[in-house]
Amino acid sequence: MTEALAESQAGSPASPPLSRREFLNYLWGTSLVIYLAGSAGALLFFALPRFEEGEFGGVITLPVEQVPPPDSPPAEFAAGRFWLVNLGQQAAADPRQPEGLAETPGVKALYKVCVHLGCLYRWEPTGERFECPCHGSKYLLAGAKIDGPATRNLDVFVIEAVDAEGNVLAQTEPTEGSRQGSSLPIPPGTVALRVNTGAKIQGASSSV
Repeated sequence: MTEALAESQAGSPASPPLSRREFLNYLWGTSLVIYLAGSAGALLFFALPRFEEGEFGGVITLPVEQVPPPDSPPAEFAAGRFWLVNLGQQAAADPRQPEGLAETPGVKALYKVCVHLGCLYRWEPTGERFECPCHGSKYLLAGAKIDGPATRNLDVFVIEAVDAEGNVLAQTEPTEGSRQGSSLPIPPGTVALRVNTGAKIQGASSSV
């Protein structure tokens, strides 16, 4: 039986060695796969946005001392491209507020870009409102559109109120029944506000 097995193995044809052309083809194919995998990884690395804390697109932390007093003019934060407003009872009950859009006291971070065609609006203290110099859209301190061609209220960024240990005490939530960000009351124990300029809530539609 051993002799038969030996004869069988001796009769099996040996695999021919790779030719130079086949070897180069295999080598080229492997190199191509490695190159494509590396290129895809590099593309994903550079394509995905990477924002550091303190710059637009990331989280901007503000000591609570930088929050303007209730019903005072807004504070501009150019690095984050937003206005920080603190609505008191007076601003929340502003008679110019559109019907059906209730406001409550608290803070908001309003994106500085007009929702009409992207111009930068500014605060006009005389009329106590925001005005867009390009096409005349006007907004209240709370961000509600009250005049002009804009079709919705100003967009807002999500705010987190944190304590000394970094625990989140409260966070901006969309107003029930709309996508407009509600104002955020500052809870006791808050030492800083974290404004996430990468998390924008679209302003509610306006028929005014």
